[in-house]
Amino acid sequence: MTSNGTVFAVAGNPNVGKTSLFNVLTGLRYQVGNYPGVTVEVREGRVRGGEEGAPITLLDLPGTYSLTPQSEDEQVAYDVLSGRGASAVDAILLVLDATNLSRNLYLVTQVLSLGTPCVVALNMVDAARDAGVAVDADGLSKTLGLPVYETVARTGAGVPELVDAVRSLAQGAVGGAPEAPSLDLNEDARRVVEEIGAQVGGAARASWLLGADVIAREGLVSSAEREALDAIALDRRRAAIVDLVQARYARVESWLEDVRAPTAAEGADSDAPAMRRTARIDRVLTHRVFGPLCFLLVMALVFQSIFSWSEPLMGAIEWVMGTAAVATRTTLGPGLFTDLLTEGLIAGVGNVLVFVPQIVVLFLSITVLEETGYMARAAFIVDRLMSKVGLSGKSFVPLLGGYACAIPAIMSTRSIPRFRDRLVTIMMVPFMSCSARLPVYALMIGALFEANRQLLGPFTLGGALLLGMYMLSTLAALGVGAVYRRTVLRGPTPALVLELPPYRLPRVKDTLAQVWDRTFDFIRDAGTIILTFTIILWGLFTFPRVDISEIAPEETPIEYSVAGRLGHAIEPGLRPIGQDWRTGIGLIGSFAAREVFVSTMGLAYGIEGADDDDAPLRDRIQRDRDKQTGERRHTPRSGLALMVFFVFACQCVSTLAVVRRETRSWKWPIVMFVSMTALAYLAALLTYQVGGLLGFE
Repeated sequence: MTSNGTVFAVAGNPNVGKTSLFNVLTGLRYQVGNYPGVTVEVREGRVRGGEEGAPITLLDLPGTYSLTPQSEDEQVAYDVLSGRGASAVDAILLVLDATNLSRNLYLVTQVLSLGTPCVVALNMVDAARDAGVAVDADGLSKTLGLPVYETVARTGAGVPELVDAVRSLAQGAVGGAPEAPSLDLNEDARRVVEEIGAQVGGAARASWLLGADVIAREGLVSSAEREALDAIALDRRRAAIVDLVQARYARVESWLEDVRAPTAAEGADSDAPAMRRTARIDRVLTHRVFGPLCFLLVMALVFQSIFSWSEPLMGAIEWVMGTAAVATRTTLGPGLFTDLLTEGLIAGVGNVLVFVPQIVVLFLSITVLEETGYMARAAFIVDRLMSKVGLSGKSFVPLLGGYACAIPAIMSTRSIPRFRDRLVTIMMVPFMSCSARLPVYALMIGALFEANRQLLGPFTLGGALLLGMYMLSTLAALGVGAVYRRTVLRGPTPALVLELPPYRLPRVKDTLAQVWDRTFDFIRDAGTIILTFTIILWGLFTFPRVDISEIAPEETPIEYSVAGRLGHAIEPGLRPIGQDWRTGIGLIGSFAAREVFVSTMGLAYGIEGADDDDAPLRDRIQRDRDKQTGERRHTPRSGLALMVFFVFACQCVSTLAVVRRETRSWKWPIVMFVSMTALAYLAALLTYQVGGLLGFE
């Protein structure tokens, strides 16, 4: 232990409750998901309640099934555990799933070979008991030669004892290396490991190099290590790695014989209540026919709830914003500063905050579906469709994350092994309708359509339109993926290996914490990015201040502002898709952040309207008419075209930046921006023009 404290790596397979345990130990609230690909970076936190003495730092590593990495997130885990990365660790907190110990112990055979001090958290012991599986923790401790503590991360059971063990290891046992498990290798495999190990620093590294040689991932092996491998004939290397894997599994089986404990349900695992319940549900939810139908029904209910549950709160926020504008104007009196507050901040940022209730419902729905285990089933169902694109259901996990935000979704593609598969998925993610698009959809649907008109049972027109936008975005992503897969990024269709966890009731505290964190990110954007651009746009809409009563009485001063003139300059290109100069300014601003579109519309109507008009933005858009013709400026057809444009357009600078970072090239962000913008305009053009030919208005 150093004066700066002790660093523990929290390691384990995906879906063992590793991040949940990390959150409990540190008090942090990182996203927890029960399918691979959620954790894609090393997360750092300090053990709570450890103020006395030196601090204890935990590094939450991406889940990995072995120390032979097949994807970038697994590579991160290996680098940290082996000491080859930037973060040096003093010890390892190894998290095992008590319900699936045989799978977990393969990783243990490799971790023990590293020689790093370890403590084991045997997690999910409650689920193991429900499933009729029992593990002798004391026997496991003796077998592995490591301290083992039973825990239930979801409830915090066993965590105090685990914290004491971590502190004890940090204070006195760091430096005591565990014993590497003996493996029963054949004679030739043993010679291969010894010959390579003599040149690369030991048998552990030699065993890992043999695995890395098999998967042939670029950049994993140094030139000196490559020479050591090439000195051994290829057929001997392949035979040695097969023998190594078999020997590890044989060691796992011998361990399991020592640690299985008798239970009342012994010999009847498949008949245990929890397993029977999961199997019964999966017979429907993963069925070839009923599974996709159930998925569509679940999604329809989610988007219907976004409208029906949030409408009362949205109305309340609109009333608060209108009241605040009146109170501000009454208190301060007329003036430029009053205009900034009422027409700029309240009309701009306030009209974005109106949609926070819908954002909350969206995030709540996604979080509940993740924590119950349903999203893993959704990935399994969609795998059949993804295979037609040339990808696997594993790519569905980042696509699903795109419903919340494209940035973490693109980062989660690091769990995809092959770079071409990963790149195709990255190019698909921005088509998924993220939460930033939701305010635009909701504004147009609420202003231009009979959103509350009943269609079928609890479903309304507003919910159906919203579901349609999300379905269109998903189909667009799949279509684009199919094009890339069959042209510039050809490759074989990867197989899906996905664990289906048992169904679990979400932990209310964790669910609400995750919803709050995600919602706070949206509110923070409203208070930083959107606020900044709102002030800038207010200035562009306000200046120069001119009196045009004698010049053009039919027009308003805003049309002679900098923003107005810019909007009129680009309006000819927008008319074919049914938009005017106001929406044009909103589209330009939305490239910084899509929510800026709503604040821009709020600014335009707030500045242009009468001082005593504090009606909600949706109402202003609905009744807005051309002063010369008397016709509506915005119609259902133009609103639909605008929503379609937002489905396809890549209006997010941050997304382009993260694509540049993940692909290490400007080529793909440029291709993404140009192709998506062109596709968005073409789709909006077809929607508006074909809709007109069909008589839709």
